[in-house]
Amino acid sequence: MANISRISRQIVKGLPYLKKELARDLSIRTGMVLTAPVTYYIIFSGKCNLACSFCTIYKEPDPILTEETMLRLVREAKELSGSGFNISLSGGEPTIYKPTYSSMALARELGVNFGMTTNGLALTKDNVKRILGHDPFNINISLESVDPEINEKLRPGRFSTQRTLQGIANLLEEKKRTGARVSVIVKPTITEINFHTLPDLVRHFGKEGPVQVNFQPFVGSKDDPHWVKNLSGFAGMVKELKSLRDDGYPIIGDDETLDGFVHYFENPPPEGELPHLDLNGKKRNCDIGLRSMFIYPNGDAHFCDFLKKPIGNIHQNSLREIFRGETADRQRHHMVNCSIDCQQTCKRKSSLMSKATAFLKMG
Repeated sequence: MANISRISRQIVKGLPYLKKELARDLSIRTGMVLTAPVTYYIIFSGKCNLACSFCTIYKEPDPILTEETMLRLVREAKELSGSGFNISLSGGEPTIYKPTYSSMALARELGVNFGMTTNGLALTKDNVKRILGHDPFNINISLESVDPEINEKLRPGRFSTQRTLQGIANLLEEKKRTGARVSVIVKPTITEINFHTLPDLVRHFGKEGPVQVNFQPFVGSKDDPHWVKNLSGFAGMVKELKSLRDDGYPIIGDDETLDGFVHYFENPPPEGELPHLDLNGKKRNCDIGLRSMFIYPNGDAHFCDFLKKPIGNIHQNSLREIFRGETADRQRHHMVNCSIDCQQTCKRKSSLMSKATAFLKMG
């Protein structure tokens, strides 16, 4: 009965998102912008308390978005998107960024869904109480393996695996104690080093459990040691993930998404180029220009950083002016035929059914 009640609440919460989904589909069909962003990805800075082997952003602590700018972005996102949207803060490490907490407080006051992506090292019991006190929408935790030897090859740090797992446990304990709506999502990056341990990571968090797992592949050169080279072993692992998902383990992603990882690693792009799909002359109708905005520490706003062309800068214009501007319209027109194989979770297109299934498991 409690689960039915929770799902009913999720359906009600999901109606504004569904409205935007339908408006986005109509926008694609008509060529008119009839919707507003569903997700604002804000990267405050590269400032971090880890130096992961597959990441370079920690080398770029400056520039950094000020608290004044962060609060303005929360207000402007509310003005532009109304309801049925969320702000996702990342870096760098949000838990060591002071404006994270004032931004969450304002978001709660305005009825804005606010979440973050963290490495989990700072999710102590006291800090978790502070964070959940602001009623966050979701918390994504970066974790590459539950095997410390593997995880700490990728995320070097004394006892970092133990600390992250304890942070997740602290989140779940406080969520249960307070009845918080926060969704807890573990986000591993798939590499040659850790892929064979990923089914065990899924099993660790349990069948029908409160933690969802959302995979994304390493993005980089095929000559990089993180690029998956054991393709037969990787394909077998993906098959195992699909079996676990079908058996009730909360993995986000349909067959097309999971099989897409195999295709991605099997077809590496030429050096210095992005991977592309063979669309056989068909329009892909990429909708990222209707559903997302990425804000970077220097203030540049992008629909997709793979295009390497900002649509504006928040220090010069409001989010509404940027989203409704001519530059944004030109990029949206180009994206209709875009063939870039974008595998990152924040960029790749998902089916409505896949989104609905993940949303109903949240909260």
